[in-house]
Amino acid sequence: MTLTDEDILARLVAIEDSTVERKTVSDNRAWIKAAVAFSNSLEDDQPGVLFVGVFDDGRIQDQGATNFTDLQKRVSGELSNIYPPIYPTLLVREKDGKKFLAVIIYGSPERPHFAGKSYVRDGTQTRDASEANIQELIAKRNSKAAEILKWKGKEITLRTSKVVTFHGESRKSTVSVANMLVDCNQYWITLKGTDEQSRARSIPLKQIELNYDHDAKRLMLECQL
Repeated sequence: MTLTDEDILARLVAIEDSTVERKTVSDNRAWIKAAVAFSNSLEDDQPGVLFVGVFDDGRIQDQGATNFTDLQKRVSGELSNIYPPIYPTLLVREKDGKKFLAVIIYGSPERPHFAGKSYVRDGTQTRDASEANIQELIAKRNSKAAEILKWKGKEITLRTSKVVTFHGESRKSTVSVANMLVDCNQYWITLKGTDEQSRARSIPLKQIELNYDHDAKRLMLECQL
């Protein structure tokens, strides 16, 4: 998704959410935190905007004789400390005769990114990434795990197949049931039944194949037992 100038100006005054952060020119320590959080938390094609030179309420700072070329270099220098590297777009824009800097940062397939601590977005807040957050970000490098994690906390269909022998004749038995997807990492998935009494259980990720349940309109996980 590419942001137009109209999109940028609309976000400038919009309510701050998981894709918008506003910081003053002097708040350089927060620039890198916001950039890391956007890279770690947004979808790969989803842009976040870090506004530099803008107050929390959307008012643009009076920059006076600020050299915006130098400001771009300062911001770029701060963000160059992020590892793995990110590649933001830095744009000088103007509204009502006042200039500001819009730093556009996309969710990254190379997540997790670090600049000292790692950070994620939690609604309108940037917070420290927990160990569980970091493991989930690493899991998203695996395309299978990344697709499964899109259904975290939602109902999916689990289709299990096994070969049973009856009176010397082998037959394939298949059962499809609804499950809640609790979690997934690069090694296993965790599921539980849809009733409150169900206990969580895990299945090795290598035993899982992805499909889609068109009747129920949800992810289907096929497991060969």
